[in-house]
Amino acid sequence: MKKLVLFCIVACFFGQVYSQSADEQLAYQYYQNKQYDKAIIYYEKIFPKNPNPDYYHNYLDCLIKTKDYKSAEKVIKREMKAEPDNSILYADMGMVYKLEGDDKQMADAFNKAIHKLTPDHDVILSLGKYFLDAKEYDYALSTYKQGKNLLGDSYPFIAEIGAVYKAQGNMIGMVDSYLEMLALSPSYIQYVQDALQLSVGNYADADQNNIVKTELLKYIQRYPEKETYSELLIWMLMQLKDYPNALVQVKALDRRKSEGGWRVMAFANECANVGAYDPAIQAYQYIIDRGEKGDNYTQARMGQLNIMYQKLINGGAYSQGELLSLENKFKGVLNELGKTASSITLMQQLAHLQGFYLHHDSDAIALMQEAVIIPGVSPQTQARCRVELADLMLADGQTWEASLLYSKVEQDFKEEPIGDESKFKNATIYYYTGNFKWAQAQLNILRSATDKLIANDAMALSLVVADNTQDSAMQPALLLFAHVQLLDFQNYEDSVSALLDSVYTISGTTTLKEEVLLMRASVAEKKGDYQKALGFYSDEQTVYPDGMLADKALYLSAKLEDNKLHDQKKAAELYKQLIIKYPGSFYVEETRERYRQLVKDYSPPVN
Repeated sequence: MKKLVLFCIVACFFGQVYSQSADEQLAYQYYQNKQYDKAIIYYEKIFPKNPNPDYYHNYLDCLIKTKDYKSAEKVIKREMKAEPDNSILYADMGMVYKLEGDDKQMADAFNKAIHKLTPDHDVILSLGKYFLDAKEYDYALSTYKQGKNLLGDSYPFIAEIGAVYKAQGNMIGMVDSYLEMLALSPSYIQYVQDALQLSVGNYADADQNNIVKTELLKYIQRYPEKETYSELLIWMLMQLKDYPNALVQVKALDRRKSEGGWRVMAFANECANVGAYDPAIQAYQYIIDRGEKGDNYTQARMGQLNIMYQKLINGGAYSQGELLSLENKFKGVLNELGKTASSITLMQQLAHLQGFYLHHDSDAIALMQEAVIIPGVSPQTQARCRVELADLMLADGQTWEASLLYSKVEQDFKEEPIGDESKFKNATIYYYTGNFKWAQAQLNILRSATDKLIANDAMALSLVVADNTQDSAMQPALLLFAHVQLLDFQNYEDSVSALLDSVYTISGTTTLKEEVLLMRASVAEKKGDYQKALGFYSDEQTVYPDGMLADKALYLSAKLEDNKLHDQKKAAELYKQLIIKYPGSFYVEETRERYRQLVKDYSPPVN
């Protein structure tokens, strides 16, 4: 008999557990399916016996969704008896009153929720987020301000207050909140930069940028001893690409803090990296003006010359006087610093300037002959000097002397990119001189080069040769085009322009006509006529959409917009077109990487 009674007790117990488990599952399933009226039936059973927070939340949500506000009030009040100081419960009650349209009781409940707060960081954050999610911004602000009073400087809730102002669309309040963080500690600068990223520069409109700048200037005046605000202003001006005004601030900060020019040097290098030539030149000059004994003097002299060279060469439109002036600057710096392993880059640039732009061939060749025997230079740098020397000899008409130098580098660096490059340059010598059969044999070998760019260029030139040597009648056009390409290499662009029409006229193949069109674009780009170049690139895609060079033309258009016209939004559009239209293009890998960066820079993240 006792065993039977025990069995019945156990059976009843497990039956009850099983029943409760089934009720919980059904309640949750109905809740997930948004069948709130059915879920209520089961929550009414399980919640009084197991009033955990999840059941409370789901049960209350079901009652609100079914508009049973009176029952919702009862549930909340029952919880308040158990937890009379729980601020979230008062906020819940306020939300119910709000839904009932009782604004007076809503306000009373919300205020009680804030009043009930204790110096508990997590509870304050929870209540503030509750109001923020409910779009009760004023109460969210009151919560965080009350939290600031309770916790003092140990946690001022400035970031959270800034987030509320942002949600309100109160730009001034948001910016002020973040700037207040820097008054507490300069260590917050990275956080503030991240928080303001969407409000300045590429993401923002003029009004947003003006607000941030205006508020920043106020804080600079209010806290003149806190240099972090000046640093933030410099950061903002850099985001806006306002490099001249950024330089003014950088120099002022350098003088105020007696930094020895390191910040100005870093600014100059950053400008140089993004192609902001004039601010970079001015920043380097600031370092140079500090004198030879100043920090970074030598680096500034070399950096400034490099940027002057890049500006002149990449700008396209330059005069003979500007070229001669730059040549003299190079000579002056090399005389000052000496021709050493440290200045070998300047020697290379000066030789290139003399050989390919001033056409002072003998001076350029003599300079590079000095460079290749300078002691203490790495084998790779010496090889680069040999290739430059060979280029200069080829430009001067010393064809076979150039070939010997290319061959030397090729032999010494068989498994390295510079070896492939030298082999390719050697093949082009045979191409320029009309020995197409031998050139093509070398080009075909290079199609499997480890350097992908060399392999691609070799394949492209090999196809041009193959298409235009099928019979003897085609070869005059190819001979003339090869001569034009040699003139282009030598930088005689006026002669190139004059001969391209003749090549186009006598050409019997589409491949050569495509090449002519692309070279016209290249010549225009070298001369700084960027719109004309874009027109030729567009023609290439329109006239020969299925040709060999349509993808390259699109790629070069994007690069031109990106690097020279600095229209990154237009560049991103063109990069995207290339990825979609020519997914198998050689240029897609590089294009995809740059496109991702531009999208990241110019498209705000989705919140």
